[in-house]
Amino acid sequence: MKKQNAFYFIMILTVAKFAIWPIEAWAQEEESYKKSRLTSDRSEGKADRRDLVLAVGKDKVVDLDFDPNAGAAGISIGNPKVLATTLVRVGDQKQIVFKPLAGGRTTITIRDADGNIKLIFDAVVANTFIESQLQDLKDLLKNIEGIRYEIRGDRIYLDGEILVPQDYGRILAVTEGKNSPFVEVVINLATLSPIALQLLSKRITKDVSAFASGVTSRVVNGQIWLEGTVDNIDTARRAEKVAELYLPELKPGSQLEKDPTVQRLPPRSLVQNFIVINPAPSTKKDKLVRVTNHFVELSKNYSKLFGFKWQPGFTSDPQIQIGSTTDGGTGASGASSFTATISSLIPKLESAQKAGYARVLKTGTLIVRSGKVAVLNDQTETPFPVTGANGQVTTQTAATGLNLSVTPLILGQTEDIQMDLEMNQVNPAGRAAGRLITANHQVKTTLYVKSNESAAVAAVFATDVKTDFNEDDPNQGTFQGPTTSPLFTLLSSKNFTKRRNHFVIFVTPQIIEDASEGTGDLKKNFRIKIN
Repeated sequence: MKKQNAFYFIMILTVAKFAIWPIEAWAQEEESYKKSRLTSDRSEGKADRRDLVLAVGKDKVVDLDFDPNAGAAGISIGNPKVLATTLVRVGDQKQIVFKPLAGGRTTITIRDADGNIKLIFDAVVANTFIESQLQDLKDLLKNIEGIRYEIRGDRIYLDGEILVPQDYGRILAVTEGKNSPFVEVVINLATLSPIALQLLSKRITKDVSAFASGVTSRVVNGQIWLEGTVDNIDTARRAEKVAELYLPELKPGSQLEKDPTVQRLPPRSLVQNFIVINPAPSTKKDKLVRVTNHFVELSKNYSKLFGFKWQPGFTSDPQIQIGSTTDGGTGASGASSFTATISSLIPKLESAQKAGYARVLKTGTLIVRSGKVAVLNDQTETPFPVTGANGQVTTQTAATGLNLSVTPLILGQTEDIQMDLEMNQVNPAGRAAGRLITANHQVKTTLYVKSNESAAVAAVFATDVKTDFNEDDPNQGTFQGPTTSPLFTLLSSKNFTKRRNHFVIFVTPQIIEDASEGTGDLKKNFRIKIN
């Protein structure tokens, strides 16, 4: 009995719950609509709503899934001048035909057979010109990604973020260019993507730093700002021009110019130049010139000697002997005798061949202010012995090496350099008669050379060929004794000598801003490491 009572009690609660639920749902539904003490928007809130975009001259047919009210109050139009409607019944099909009349906006309310609001249309009517303009615009911009189109009233709105600056420039050219048919129709709300602007800003900073290291760029409010300091206004303008090459130009009246947040900025560019001009002091330091001088000399010599000499002869040696006789006695005796000796019976031969090769390379480097004199002296004292007339040996020295004097002058704003050059190069060339032979090369000139270019300022090519016959005696001695009596002399010799000497002087000037600039090759030669 108790179990049955409990069951009946649960059933009563369940029925009550289901009876109360529609009332609670209706109360919640009532609260979702706007209402006052005597009014509410419940009927409109319950109605189905649909947006329509229509064009003048093009009818629109919409199928209805309910039976509309056929009376005069069944279909109401907010603005009859914008469009007209016709209700069509064909068998079981029920349709409503919309006929646009003029551009504008309106609502269409449709009631069912019981008089309840069943459907509300929010219609936008655009004229045929707008639709054709939209189609033409899509054809011109069809390859651009990230762009959206929308017709609002009698205007076409473009929106989205563009990744490629060239695509954004095409949009500006089409919608805002001179004599463009879209100027009065299209509202361009498209912008460059912030990601693209950040990448362009880094690239602009890299390119501008090549000639203006103190200039940087950053993205602010959809624009690229150039900031920093330079020495002159030309450098600032050049930085701005380089940046503008990466970005399209904004036309007057663009949406970015109309934005109140950027109204204070100079118009017509996505690049804003905030570079500060900090002129250099009036006593600007002179530029430096690095002058590199190369002296190259090549010498060759060859000598071949052959000689034959035969000079037989006699030497006489008469004698007078004074001394003991053969028997042991003492006394004087006189005798006359004649003794002759034949000498040089064997001919004298001499053959010699010798050759030499020398290559001299000297490089001198100077750094000097434009218009000032620079001197480089690299001398070596070479000693050699000298035998005097009394047989004493003394030591003398000869100076060899490089002596360079140069005055470079930079001509105006060009890279032409005028140089007054004076050079003397002394090299050892051999020995003769116990003395040192030196080759002296001296050049003095004035010339014009461009920076970082080399010029051969002097060159000498010399070739000496000499042949001597019967001038070199293989045996220059004399017969022994008071007299010399050669019977005859046979002498035949040939001495062939060939000498070649070439030297060239090169000079290379280079304009530098600092004395430490351009010394990488010198450091490399000595393996200098600077932390």
